[in-house]
Amino acid sequence: MKPSLIFFVTFCFVTPLFAATLKPENVEQFFVEPNKESEFRFQIVGNDKMEPLEFRLSGAETKTLPAKMDGNTVSVTTKLPQGFWEIEFGTQRFGVVSLPAFNGTPDQFFAIDAALSWLVDDEKLRIGFVKAAKRNGINMIRERLSWNDIEPNAGQFKWESHRRYDSVRKLCKENGIEVLELFHNAPNWMEKVEKYPSDLVTTAKSWNAIAAYWNSTWGGFEIWNEPDISFGAELPADQYVPMARVIAHQLKQSGVKTPLFGGVMAHFQPAWLKNAAENGLLHDVDGFSFHSYDMAPSLEKLIGNYRNWLKESGYESMPLWLTECGRPWKRGTQRPPADQDLKSAVDIVMKGVEARCCGIERYFPFVYPYYDERESNFGMMDKLGTPCRSMAAYVQLIQALNGTEYIGDLKINDPAILRARVFKTKSGQSVAVLYTGTLKESQKLKLPGQIQRAESVLGLPITLENNELPITTANLYYVWLDKKTVADLLNPETNAMKLYQASRKLLKRKIEIPAVALRFQYNKEQLSATPDGYFIPQNIENRLPMKFRVFNLGSDGKKYDLRFEIGKTSETQNGIFVAGQGFTDVIWNLPLEKERFSTGEFQTLRVSAGDEKRPLVLKFRSETTWDGSVSVTKNVRELPVGDLSRWQKNAPAICTLEMESNNESNNESNNSVWRMTATFNKDGDRWVYPRFQLPDNIDLTNASGLIFEARCIGNAVPRFFLFEKSGAGYIVGSVFKSDGNWHVAKLPFTQFQHSGATRPDENNQLDLDQVNFISLGANSNEPKCTLEIKRIAVYSN
Repeated sequence: MKPSLIFFVTFCFVTPLFAATLKPENVEQFFVEPNKESEFRFQIVGNDKMEPLEFRLSGAETKTLPAKMDGNTVSVTTKLPQGFWEIEFGTQRFGVVSLPAFNGTPDQFFAIDAALSWLVDDEKLRIGFVKAAKRNGINMIRERLSWNDIEPNAGQFKWESHRRYDSVRKLCKENGIEVLELFHNAPNWMEKVEKYPSDLVTTAKSWNAIAAYWNSTWGGFEIWNEPDISFGAELPADQYVPMARVIAHQLKQSGVKTPLFGGVMAHFQPAWLKNAAENGLLHDVDGFSFHSYDMAPSLEKLIGNYRNWLKESGYESMPLWLTECGRPWKRGTQRPPADQDLKSAVDIVMKGVEARCCGIERYFPFVYPYYDERESNFGMMDKLGTPCRSMAAYVQLIQALNGTEYIGDLKINDPAILRARVFKTKSGQSVAVLYTGTLKESQKLKLPGQIQRAESVLGLPITLENNELPITTANLYYVWLDKKTVADLLNPETNAMKLYQASRKLLKRKIEIPAVALRFQYNKEQLSATPDGYFIPQNIENRLPMKFRVFNLGSDGKKYDLRFEIGKTSETQNGIFVAGQGFTDVIWNLPLEKERFSTGEFQTLRVSAGDEKRPLVLKFRSETTWDGSVSVTKNVRELPVGDLSRWQKNAPAICTLEMESNNESNNESNNSVWRMTATFNKDGDRWVYPRFQLPDNIDLTNASGLIFEARCIGNAVPRFFLFEKSGAGYIVGSVFKSDGNWHVAKLPFTQFQHSGATRPDENNQLDLDQVNFISLGANSNEPKCTLEIKRIAVYSN
C-alpha cells in the first residue's frame, strides 16, 4: 500500500493499528516556519513491523506524501500553512505550531510557568522546552524548588539533587532565558511554626547562600507560594511577612538586584491582604504576585481589587505579576480532545489580553509541560512534548501583541462580542482582540470600519468577504484595523485603561529593611486560626500567655524595648537582649477585657521593637457563643438547616456522601443538627459541598451576611459557598478550624469571591437577589470527613 497524505484543519498522520508507537526525536521540530519545508522525525518504540504507513493531509484536496524509514526512524517532510496542525499516527496525535520564529526585542510581559525541575525529568524534553520558549519570544520561565532537596542538612548544599535543579537553571541561562524562582516549604531539619521555618535568622542565611549561587540565573524571586491557603497552613499574614522580611533584608544587604515578589496569592482575601500591608510587606518587596484560575471576563475585576488594595496601602503603582493562570482539560489522555483544547487556548490567551490591558507587568500561563492534577490536566504541551492548541495560541498572542500598548476598546454594539481590546504597535498599526460570548450558531460580524486582515486565536489567516468576520461561540480573533476605523470607533475611557495608567505611575520609595524582625510563635494547641486571624477559646478568661520571638539580623548584640498595644492598653518590656544573628523569646500576657472581646469582632494587637515604625500586627477575637453573637447583631433570621429535603448532594464520584439530622439542638426555632459524612473511596480531588436551598421567604438582597455554628471532624478545610441561579459560585475560604470543636462566626457577604471551580458569572459580581443555594462543605486531606451544623442564620446590619 502506498503512503498517502491527508490535509485538513488538522495535519493527520494515519496508519493501520500496530502495537508499536512513535516518539518524537525532539520538541523544537514541532515549531516550524509557515510554508517552508519541515521535517518531522520519530523513533519507533516497539518491535512490530511498521509497513505500510499512510500519511494523510486533507482539506479541499487530498495529497499523498511518502514517509521515509531509516532503521528505527520514521520521518515525513512537508510544508505547512500558517496556523496549528496535528499529526496522527494510529491513536497518537502530535501538535505542530506553524508560526514564524520570534524576531526582535522580547516583550517582558510574555513569560510562562514551566516547573521543569518538578514536572519534566527527560533531559531532551527539558532542552527542547527551553529552546522552544526562546524561539517563540518567551524570555522568563517560572520554576520551583524544594528547599529540603538542595539543603538536606543545615549549611550543606546539593545544588543538583535528584531533580537536577542546577542543570535547569544553567540551561536557561545558556539560552538567554531568566528564571522566576519559587519555594514554599521548609527543610526537614528545621523547626517549624506549622509550615513556616521557625528560625528566621537561619532562614536568611540559607537564602543568602542560595541567592549567591543562583542569582545570576534569576529574573525574579517569589517568596513562598500561595501562603493564604494550605501552603501557609491557613494562617494569617503576620506569620508570612516576618519570613519575607528577613529574606528580603538579607538579599538586599548582600547586593542582590533580583526583584523580590511577595504575596503569590491563591485568592483575593481582603483580611489577609490588609494584615499583610499592616505588617509592612509592601515596604519590603519590589512587587506583588497573584494567581487566577477563573474565566477571562472576571480578570479585570480581580486586578482592580488588587490595584485598589495597593492604592489604599500607599503603593498603587507597585508592579503586579500574574504568575499562575490556566484553564485545564480533563485528564486521562496524552493530548486534550479538540474542543477542550480550544477552550483552554481561548481562555489562557484572553486572560493574557486582559492582563496586558489592565497593567499586569508579567504574565505566566500555567503550565508549560504536561501535568495531571486531580481530575484535570493543565499542560500546554502534551505528554510527549508536542504543543497543544493552548501553546499555539500563546505563541500567536506573542506574535500579535509583542511591544504593543493598550489604547482602549473598540465600540461594538453587537452582543456577540464580550471584549474588543485595541492595542497599538510601535509602528503605529492597531490590532483589536475580539472575544465572543456564547452564540447559538456561527455568524458573521459586520464591523463599521475597514479590516485590513484577520487571524484566528491559533494564527490561521481568515478570509473576509464584504468586510465581514465569521465568528463562532466562545472564541477569539485578531483584526488589524486602519487608522480611520480606530479613530472613529475607539473608546479610550475604559476601566481597564484606568488600571493600565495606574500601573504606570512612578512609585517613589527607598527600600530600607531594618535588621530586626518579630514573630508570634503560634501554637495550634493554644489557639485556632484562619487567614483572617486568631481565635481565643472561651475557657480562657483573663489573660492569654503569648510567646514572641525577636530576631536580630545584625552582627552585634542589641537590646530592644518591646511595646505591646491593644486598644488603649499599652505595656512595655525593656532591655530585651538579642545576640547578633540570633533570637530571644519573650512571653507577654494578652489581657482579655470582656468589653473588648465580647463582641466577637477582631481586635488588633501591635508589637514593636524600639523605634521600629512597622510593628508586628495581629488580629484576635474571642470564640463567642451563638447567643453572644446574635445579641450584638440585627435582624437575625435562622434557616431550617435540619430539613433534609432542602439539601442536595454535591461531591465527586469518588465520594460516598451521607446526610442526616437529629433533634439535639435547643435553639428557639427548634432546628435540627445537620450532619454530613463524606467517605472518599480512592485518591483524587476530595471536595464535598452539599447545597442547601434557601426558603422562598428568605431574600438576601438587603442582607449583610451569615452567622453559623458548626464543627468539622477530620483533617479538612471548611469553606462556605453562595450559589446564584446561574450556577456561579462565590466562596470564602477556611472559615474555621477543623478541630472537632463547635465554632460560631459571622461571614459578611463582602468577603465572598467568585470561585473559578464554578460556572462563570457574566456580570462578574455577587448578586444577592440571585442567590438560591448556600453550602458549608470542605476540602478534605483524609479519606473521611464529618461536618455538623447546629445553626445558620441570615443577618442585616
